[in-house]
Amino acid sequence: MRLTLLVLALVLTGLQPVCGQQTADYKITSLKAKLFYDNQGSFSEDVAQEDTGAFVEPSILWNTPMEGASRVGASSSMLVTVEVSGEYANTRPRRIEFTANYRPLEGSRVILFRRLAPIWIRENGKYVAGFWLYNVGCNPVALSARITGQRSSQPFKRVVRFGCGE
Repeated sequence: MRLTLLVLALVLTGLQPVCGQQTADYKITSLKAKLFYDNQGSFSEDVAQEDTGAFVEPSILWNTPMEGASRVGASSSMLVTVEVSGEYANTRPRRIEFTANYRPLEGSRVILFRRLAPIWIRENGKYVAGFWLYNVGCNPVALSARITGQRSSQPFKRVVRFGCGE
């Protein structure tokens, strides 16, 4: 009876009872992959694309471990960033589950890279998590990120279409 009166009083005054409050879901707003040019110490533009299934020979991503071609330099690693937006100071704990699936430069065994990282939404309503991938450059890399700890969480997917040959 007391709880009913308290809730009724809160509703009549325009305040929301804490027990019934819904928190807004976080949303992945971007997933980017940038080559790290190890001879320059710099990064490329975003090279991740939507996965349409069709392989297109990309000029900047062909033979990336070797210097030359139309890019700044050689690269066998990349930084992947996942941007999440949401409500600042939301206390509901959530994490990014990031996965990358690829065959390394030297080896035939497929690597499944999986990391969980906490999400710390800042005052601007965003958080960017970073993940390094090593030994990449000749085979396509499938990237996926999703948010754990909330009801709706569709994976955000991209692919980096590396290729090697003559």
